[in-house]
Amino acid sequence: MKRPFFSIIIPTYNSETTLGYTLASIKKQSISKDDIEVIVVDGGSSDKTIQMARRAGAIVINNPKRLPEYAKAIGLENASGYFALRMDSDEEFSYVDQLNDKMHFLKSHPDIKVLIPNRYIAGRKKLCGISATYLNVLGDPFNYFIYNTKHDKYETYKKYIIEENKNRAVMKFKNTDIYPLTDSGTFCFSVDYVREKYPKEFNTIEFACNTFDRIISDTGLCGCIKGDDIHHNCRSSFKTYLEKLKFRVINNVFYKSEGGFSTKADINKALTVRKRKFVLYALIVPIPIIDSIRLAIYHKNLTFLFHFVYVYYVCIMAVFYLCLKVMGYDRKNKVYG
Repeated sequence: MKRPFFSIIIPTYNSETTLGYTLASIKKQSISKDDIEVIVVDGGSSDKTIQMARRAGAIVINNPKRLPEYAKAIGLENASGYFALRMDSDEEFSYVDQLNDKMHFLKSHPDIKVLIPNRYIAGRKKLCGISATYLNVLGDPFNYFIYNTKHDKYETYKKYIIEENKNRAVMKFKNTDIYPLTDSGTFCFSVDYVREKYPKEFNTIEFACNTFDRIISDTGLCGCIKGDDIHHNCRSSFKTYLEKLKFRVINNVFYKSEGGFSTKADINKALTVRKRKFVLYALIVPIPIIDSIRLAIYHKNLTFLFHFVYVYYVCIMAVFYLCLKVMGYDRKNKVYG
């Protein structure tokens, strides 16, 4: 049997509302179906998620610990493709040749072991909420400050481009640079490379949280295609987005190996300096408020005026849970995040 080029790993948990769109966008891709396998790693869904995945021909694997970080590790362990491509259950490809473009880029640049997407775009209006555009452009107020991402990664990291051809770029980073933020959004990487380079840890949750940073730290290289965008059908009402922020704070305070930023900071030391500056940024009260106005004008979207609210919500949650930790309390995320 031919080895697929891509193993698309999709963590799920009660994802029936959005998973159908994700699977349909994969099916519409012009790439040969022999070049992809879809692995759905499910955390015990009680809705129609598993049935939908099986009807679409996906490989379904159980995730006994539910959370998506574990699903990514399980998916990689079972991937048979040359490249693993992580895709959330609320994401869609933006055009039909997207996987073909990725494959041709990677085949023509064998030294590139990781390919990052260009940007997130708010998806279907009926599925998204008031915080959708902010979430997709900036992620969250902490990541906005740390990574200073603009509309897309191609333009944000243009100064790191060492080779460019028809909106296809090879970027080179030093260990002292802040690497792009890439956790999902169809971020893909070489399966053979990580299995050979990290034989004892490639399928661990710690590696799942910092895969991109580890590869960049070792190779210094990544690829990016302008227009390689992802439609994100995120449930992001104001209340839901605050829950997402709390989820991230809890993980970073109590479970650093599952927290994303904490594990990244251990590899990319430049992040630690930026983290300390974020505290100063939040303490000087007028600055986040002024920044909210600036962001709303720059992005031509009034929902960015909530930026300062998100900043102080994150700070309040961080102080609250740090106090609980100091007093010996524990807290585990029970939701999916």
